[in-house]
Amino acid sequence: MASLRGLLDLKPASRAAFVVLFLALQLFGIAWAQQAPDHVLGFQMFNESSRLEIQLFREVERKRRRVLLPIPDGRWQAPDATGKLRDHAWQDRIKGWRLNTLGVSMHASYGLSTQLFRLQAALEDVASHIPDDTQTRALVAVVEASHNGRPQTIQLRAERP
Repeated sequence: MASLRGLLDLKPASRAAFVVLFLALQLFGIAWAQQAPDHVLGFQMFNESSRLEIQLFREVERKRRRVLLPIPDGRWQAPDATGKLRDHAWQDRIKGWRLNTLGVSMHASYGLSTQLFRLQAALEDVASHIPDDTQTRALVAVVEASHNGRPQTIQLRAERP
């Protein structure tokens, strides 16, 4: 017990250095959290009043042009390399209910930019995990959003590798 007390008994200069280092780390964390795309570790007491509604589409090639086919419930069928139809589902990979709920207006938790950042990551993940789908060239999300009362339409896409 005596050796532990000796470790905790810092000299005044060491205490001051510890306080300065601790406060600098706290300020760095606050600044970093506000700059991160998903505001990780950044608590905002009064969050945005933003909403979003996600519509999901597959981009396929038809008659030498690319067209968007809606995926209203997150499920679609597409042929594999042998021509056999395979079932695919957005919800098989995307488990978070805010991102796997399609066609429903909902509050954008942690802000609109956070949800768009997460949706882009989800699109890229699903697009890279559908090797049996030989038709789909890209996954596209059309987001009808309201950012603090200002409506906007945002389109995100993820090409298949």
